[in-house]
Amino acid sequence: MEKEFNEKNALQLIEQMIGKAKEDIQDKSFFFLFWGYLVFVAALTNWFLLEFTDFTYHSLPWLVLMPLGGIVTMIVSVREKKIQPVKVKSYVNENLKFVIQAFCIAMFTVCFCMPASGQWQAFYPSIMIIYGIWLYVSGGMLQFKPLMYGGILNFLLAGATYFSSTHQLHLLSIAVGVLGGYIIPGHLLKAKYNKSV
Repeated sequence: MEKEFNEKNALQLIEQMIGKAKEDIQDKSFFFLFWGYLVFVAALTNWFLLEFTDFTYHSLPWLVLMPLGGIVTMIVSVREKKIQPVKVKSYVNENLKFVIQAFCIAMFTVCFCMPASGQWQAFYPSIMIIYGIWLYVSGGMLQFKPLMYGGILNFLLAGATYFSSTHQLHLLSIAVGVLGGYIIPGHLLKAKYNKSV
């Protein structure tokens, strides 16, 4: 009887921790939407400049929007910590923290090492694989399938894009990847969070 009671308690505790982590991520839909739209706009603007203009600095949208995104993210994160300085820690949240750290390290490595080595052809597919891992693992831990589907979409797009050397196609692929992996799940998270508040 005691064993059954303990098992039930353990399952309830796990469900509560997953629910708490889901709430936290739903509350963070801003970051999914912000970065999703930022990358989407940068990719499409870069594509447009390459496809329809003779503008030499066609990668300028990335050079402007990505640092701007980093600054906004830092400001919002610091502001949120001031508003909610202490949060209840959960197993899922603690593990997600490491997934986010690994994602940031991998992105930093690809974004700085690949251009420096001149291996541009694999640049965007590699970024989509990193997106895919982050989205799939986070979605699995949070039991939020739209994130997992977004991860699978990024894997498929990366696989297809590796076989193309067309820069314009790479840019369109990453735009579709963030639309399906960040923007749509971000809106779903926001709607779910607003419903639960």
